[in-house]
Amino acid sequence: MDSLVVECLQCGTSRVARRDRFKHFESPECPECGYLGWAPVLELTETEPEPEPHAPPEPALVEHQLPSVA
Repeated sequence: MDSLVVECLQCGTSRVARRDRFKHFESPECPECGYLGWAPVLELTETEPEPEPHAPPEPALVEHQLPSVA
């Protein structure tokens, strides 16, 4: 059976996921927290996503002063 090290997306616990007879990865719940989401450890990164190169500039906040009604 083929296996892969996966990490829980909730608590970060690593475990080994094995392929079943249909070549699908078994994805049991996390033994630590019970969460079902996981990802292969080799695909996870800790870096911040880079901004898009052609992202529009963020609009400047403009404060409007209301006239006094005294």
